[in-house]
Amino acid sequence: MSVSSTTTTAFSEQRLVEFKRIVEGYLLSIVCICGLLGNVLTCVILSSRIMRKSTTNIYIFALSCVSSCILIGFLLTHGIRLTFHAETFYRHIFTRVFPIHVTCLLIQIYLTVIVVLDRCILICSPFRDQKRRSPRHAVFIVLCVSLFCILYCIPFWFEFTLIKKDNTRVISVSDIGAHPLFRTLMRKYLYFVFVFIIPLSTIIICKTMIIKKLYTVRRRKRLLGNLKKQNRSSNAINFLVLSIVFVFLVTQFPYFIFNVLYSWFGQSLMAGLRARQYLAINNLLSVINASSTFILYAFFDRKFRQIGQHFLFCRPLPAGFDAQNRVTRMMLLNRHASTFVHHTKSCPASINLI
Repeated sequence: MSVSSTTTTAFSEQRLVEFKRIVEGYLLSIVCICGLLGNVLTCVILSSRIMRKSTTNIYIFALSCVSSCILIGFLLTHGIRLTFHAETFYRHIFTRVFPIHVTCLLIQIYLTVIVVLDRCILICSPFRDQKRRSPRHAVFIVLCVSLFCILYCIPFWFEFTLIKKDNTRVISVSDIGAHPLFRTLMRKYLYFVFVFIIPLSTIIICKTMIIKKLYTVRRRKRLLGNLKKQNRSSNAINFLVLSIVFVFLVTQFPYFIFNVLYSWFGQSLMAGLRARQYLAINNLLSVINASSTFILYAFFDRKFRQIGQHFLFCRPLPAGFDAQNRVTRMMLLNRHASTFVHHTKSCPASINLI
């Protein structure tokens, strides 16, 4: 009976090793490399003089930079380790890479919140705090978010350590990481509040408000008969932000659920084969999320594609490209102003509701 149980366990472990090598080794490495190339191109394009005038572009630029760090972390701790059986290399870098990786993941979550919150304010309250929607203010917000995440993740630098066991250095939970206070605060309550509830609820609420507002505006235009008179650039950015949030929710929500379960059940959750396979799939989904910005931007934003072709293939930009963008921004601002005046005359109470 014990021999049969041992054989079954060994077979399950072998299946898990093969599964992780395919999912977290080959597939994850391919997606990481493609995502790194896409994020580098995104950063180059968004850092151009024309694109960096928008606060949304600045936030997405920062998001692409952090996503690149996340992809490098996954490539070092999962892709190289499982593809080339580099266990010694993994043990050597883990205690240094792990806290940086966790910090970048948290920054990515909150930058996604900032992106959708910025767009929600612009769409739902276009004249509220317009002076604060400047590139300098956007950079300040990115720095504040990064500083908060760095401070929050300081305890994770002391969670793991290397110990000698049978003349081999192995990764082990440190005394600080094993302390009940650390497990209760960092891995349970603080995670549930700052990593799960606050970001997820903010993203869902803002996305719902954006969709509702866009639907209301579209229905009003249909009633007024000027549905064709719409700003394509603004709509492209709106759909881009919504698609980034959609991909984030689809790929990260299973990861959130797993981490919440792990925070409550602890290491016993990893005893089952299915849980470890589920974690491998979640890691692949996180890599897909970190690699998706370039594809989404190239699909929705024509200006992004034109500047990308200018950088990659040395194609000249259309005549008056920058002037067209200034005219478009002025038309959009005037349209918001006319809408604002119209509502103040017809429905004064609606301003307070917004």
